[in-house]
Amino acid sequence: MTLKRVSVKHINYNPKGKDTPDSLNQEYIVLENMGDSTVSLAGWKIMDNTRTGERRHTYTFDEKITLKPRDQIVLHSGSSKDSETKGKQPRWNLHWGKHAFIWNNEGDTATLFDDQGKEMDSLQVVPLKES
Repeated sequence: MTLKRVSVKHINYNPKGKDTPDSLNQEYIVLENMGDSTVSLAGWKIMDNTRTGERRHTYTFDEKITLKPRDQIVLHSGSSKDSETKGKQPRWNLHWGKHAFIWNNEGDTATLFDDQGKEMDSLQVVPLKES
């Protein structure tokens, strides 16, 4: 049996320092192919969900993005040139192209959908309360 599982591994939703336009690419999420076969992400989507369940931001992967087993993608919130690094992780450094932060510092949820709209994985982050 072939297992195709891409998971949301991490959300760097509150990078250190001030939130400035220059720090947009320090905010990112990491996806990883946890399965045992190559997966094409053509048409797959990643969405953020606010605490109220509203989905405000959607990123759609293009046809060139494929992940071999254990390959990772880092999807940055800001803008820059997308790149692929063969033989190293992350395999892909992609950029959402936003001019504002996507992931809420108070917590957020990233949900990954396949090209048919089926939810494949989700990760919720909640900041720890300081005592």
